[in-house]
Order: sequence, then C-alpha cells, then structure tokens
Amino acid sequence: MQGEKKALLRGAAAGALGMLLACILAVLLFLPGYGRHMTTMLKLGQILDTVDRQFIGEADADMMGDMAAYGMMKSLDDRYSLYLPAEIAEEYEANKYGETFGVGVQCVWDEERQAARVYRILDGSSAKEQGILPGDWLLAADGVTAAQDGYDALVEAVRGKEGTEVRVTFLHVENGAESEREVSLERRRLTQLMAEGDMLEDRVGLIRIFSFHKGAAEQFEAAYQALQEQGMERLVIDVRHNSGGLVSEMEQVADRFLPECDVMILRRKNGREMRRTSGAEHDDIPLAVLADEQSYSAAEFFAALMQEYGRAVTVGAKTTGKERAQNTYKLADGSEIVLSDQQYLTPQGRALGETGMTPDLEVALPEGAVFYFLEPGEDPQLAAAVGALAKKTAETGAENSENVKNP
Repeated sequence: MQGEKKALLRGAAAGALGMLLACILAVLLFLPGYGRHMTTMLKLGQILDTVDRQFIGEADADMMGDMAAYGMMKSLDDRYSLYLPAEIAEEYEANKYGETFGVGVQCVWDEERQAARVYRILDGSSAKEQGILPGDWLLAADGVTAAQDGYDALVEAVRGKEGTEVRVTFLHVENGAESEREVSLERRRLTQLMAEGDMLEDRVGLIRIFSFHKGAAEQFEAAYQALQEQGMERLVIDVRHNSGGLVSEMEQVADRFLPECDVMILRRKNGREMRRTSGAEHDDIPLAVLADEQSYSAAEFFAALMQEYGRAVTVGAKTTGKERAQNTYKLADGSEIVLSDQQYLTPQGRALGETGMTPDLEVALPEGAVFYFLEPGEDPQLAAAVGALAKKTAETGAENSENVKNP
C-alpha cells in the first residue's frame, strides 16, 4: 500500500512537471524569436522530463543545462564563442574590465622543468607582500603539485574566492642556490597591469601593452606622459603576447598617433557596417610597433592599423589572424554566452582572419628563448625595431635637409 502511494505521488509529480514544461513552452511559442526554435526547445524539455522520471541514478538538472549550453556554443564551430557558467562569468567580466582575482602572480609553464615560472607580480597582492619575485617557481598549492597534477590543476588550486587563503610553495633560485618556501597567500581583487614604460638608450621610449582591457588606454597614457617628461624622441609600442581586449581601449591608444581618419569598420550579421573614426589631434613622434604570433584581436588590429596608414614601422612575427569581435550576453541565472557578433575590418576593408598581420620587418626570437624573461639586450625583435626607428629618423632628417637646400 505504501509503495503504491509513493508510486502515485511520483507519477503525479512527473505529470505536474510535464504540464509545467508544456505551459512554459506554450508561452514561449508566442514570444519573439522563440517560435522558430520550438522543435529544439521541445526536445530539450522532453529530455529533462524523461531523465527526471526514468533515470535510475542521480541527475543534476543544473549540470545538464550547463552541458546543453556548452554543446550549443560548441556547435557554432567558432573558437571565440563560448558558454560561461555563472561563477566563471563573474571572473571573466572582472578580467575584461581590468580586474583579476588571485594572489597576484602571473606565470608561464616550463615544459622541461614541469613547473610554472613567475614572470610578473601585481601591485597590492599578497604575493608581493610576501616577497615573491619574478623568476621564482610556483611548485604547489594546497597539496596540488605542478609535477604530478599538471599546470591546469595547479592554476585551479591557486584560484578561489576573494578573501580566502591558499598555501603555496615557491622555489627561489639565486646564484645557483635553490631555496624552497611555503607561504600563505590571500586571494584578492586586484587591478591588472596593462601597460608600462621604460626609457631605452638614445631617448627611445618603450611602452609594453599587455592587454587592451578596460583601463589600458589610461595606463598607456600615464606611461607616455612619463616618457615625454624624460625627453623621449622616438617610441616603440610592444603588443607582443597581448591577448587583446576592448576595441574602445585600442582606439584610444591609436587616436593619439593618427589624424582624423577611419580606424575600423564593424560589420554586423545583417551586413550593416559602422565606421569608427579618430580625432584630429595627434602626435607625430616616430613610431615602431612590435607584434608576434601571440598578438591577438585588438593587439594585432592595432599593429595592422598603424601599418596600413604608414604611421609606424611594424616589426616581429606574423600575428594570429582574428577578425571577429565578441560581446557577452547575460542569461537569467547569471551565466552568459560570449558570442562572435561582429566582423572587424581595417579602414581599407582588409579582414585579418586568414592572413593575420605580416610585419614590415620579420625577425625571429632565438630558439628556446622565453619571451617573458628576455632582457632588452637579448631581444633581437626589440633591437630591430630600435634600429628601424633610427634609420627612419635619419632618412627623414636627410629629406628635411634636402628640402631646406632646394625649396
């Protein structure tokens, strides 16, 4: 009797769920955009209903929803379009707007040593407070080791909620002597370092732009003004290993060096095009741009733009080749999709997707060189950019002198 009662209740619950799904789908049928997808939505609803009623194991409806969303985005066959669960979406949005969560170390994986090597420490981080230095090796975090568990697992162990702590083991090497150290680091919300400047010899300024996330243009401007105050006469802008970011940030940097002109053509799905332009005020400082195969999105577009207008000599290696811009679309549960919804073209209508940007002067790094640990004197691409600038300046000076002699 008791068993029959439970079965009856389960049947009633399943029937209620089925009716609820049917009602929801009926309502959606009359909402804009949903009607043409009704067959697919009915299929998903039937799967959820059938699993709920018939599956002999435990089913996680939220996980099923996530997996369905992953699959839908994967089917687009576009590596830049993806689904982000709510917890990852929050971190993604923070990153896009110039913030990051963590202990403040940025690392590169060393395959030979099977360890992560720190190349940058962020200001305000617990890692900086504990004296962790660029060049140190990140070996383990909360029992997860790089050697046994791999880099991805190690990164996940270091990550976590803001305000929590993690035990991290580092290896410091100095003058051939190794010392291992375990420290407790607090995970914090930090501002990304997106641009920094240095003055090289002969009044050549160097500004490295690491990404074009929100705030990159402001950091670039601060570095540019500081170099001008030091008497900068020529400038190298380095967008190598730049992951890209916001088109608006890239445009602000480009605007400083271009007269009033088209900067980008954005093409939407319906074929509608929008041209973005720069302002009239600009600086005429001699300019070189460094780019490489790790220059993505806004970074490679910046290099291509400067090249197309003849505003800068471009040096380095052929870039990635990306011509689609993405926007994020938030979903009801806090998750979101990142969707390629625009194609961007150079002012001359050139798409970079298949070709990338081939620099005016192609120069390779030494075999085995690790980009993040190159000193200025060991960087042939930087040396070539400085040399090209010197040559360009000399040629311009000769032309000006000739014009004075022969008005």
